[in-house]
Amino acid sequence: MRKKYTLILFVASLFFVGCSSDYHYANSFIKKFKHGKKTATEQIYVCLPKQVIHTNSSLNDIDDFAFLSIQQQDSVIASLTQILDKIDDSIFLEQFKSSFLYILSRIKVPIVLVDNPTELPKPDENHFVIDIVQLEAEEFLQRSRSDFITRKGTYYSYDYDLRHFSTNVWLRIDAVDTTDVVYFRNEEDMDEFHGTVTSLKDGKATLKTDFRRINVNDAYRTARSLGRSCATLYIEKMLTEYVCRQKGTNKSYFYYNAGTNSIEVILPYQQGIKESFEKIQ
Repeated sequence: MRKKYTLILFVASLFFVGCSSDYHYANSFIKKFKHGKKTATEQIYVCLPKQVIHTNSSLNDIDDFAFLSIQQQDSVIASLTQILDKIDDSIFLEQFKSSFLYILSRIKVPIVLVDNPTELPKPDENHFVIDIVQLEAEEFLQRSRSDFITRKGTYYSYDYDLRHFSTNVWLRIDAVDTTDVVYFRNEEDMDEFHGTVTSLKDGKATLKTDFRRINVNDAYRTARSLGRSCATLYIEKMLTEYVCRQKGTNKSYFYYNAGTNSIEVILPYQQGIKESFEKIQ
C-alpha cells in the first residue's frame, strides 16, 4: 500500500511548481479521452489470466518432502493449509479481473480484450498492450517469537506461527519502449499477534494472547486490491511515457486518482517509480 504522508505531499507541491509543463502534457493525455472523443486513436489491449496457480511455500521448509509417500504428502499439505484449499478460483479471478478492468476503464482509453496472447498487437504509440502472464495464490507460515528479559536478567519467550497470504502477478506491459519486459507485483495480508504479560511469578510468565487470523475473504480482498493497484500503476506508466514522448524527456512521476480520473500528486520520477512495478526481466 502506498504511503502518502503529509511531508511527501508538501514536497510534491513544491516540486509541482517546477513541473507545470510535465503536468500539462500528462493532463492533456487524460483530457483527450474524457468525453469519448472520436479523434482518439489509442487503444489498450488486455489479455487476462484464465487460471490461478496455487502455491504453499511452507512446503519448501519440509525436509525430503519429495521423498514422502503420497499419503504423507497429503497429510503435510493439509496440516499447513487453511486458505488455499478454500479458494474458489473463479471468484478469485473475478475479484482481480473486475477491479483491474474497472480502474483501467476510468481513464476512458478504449479497452480491447484479447483471448490469446499470441493475438496481441505489436505495441506502438496507439496500441498499448497488457499481457497478464500469471496469477498466483500463495500461502505460507512465518515462524515467530515474542520475547523479553526482566530487570533481573530472566529470559522469557513465546513461539507462534503467523499465516501469510499473497496474491502475486506477473505481467508483460509493452508500452512502446518496454517490449518483452516482465513485471511483478503482489498484495499480501497476514495474521496479527498481540500479547500482554499479565503476571510474573516463580520464574513463570503468564501471557494473554490475541490473534487476528486471516481467512479466505482476506485472500479475495488481496486479489481485488492487486487488480486495482496494477491498473493504477499501468495508467501512471502510460502518463510518464507519454510525457517523455512529447518532450523528449521526463523528470516527473504522476500519481493517478481513478476516483476523479485525474493526476493527484507529482513527484520526482526516481522517487515515484520506486513504488511502481518490480522489473524482473
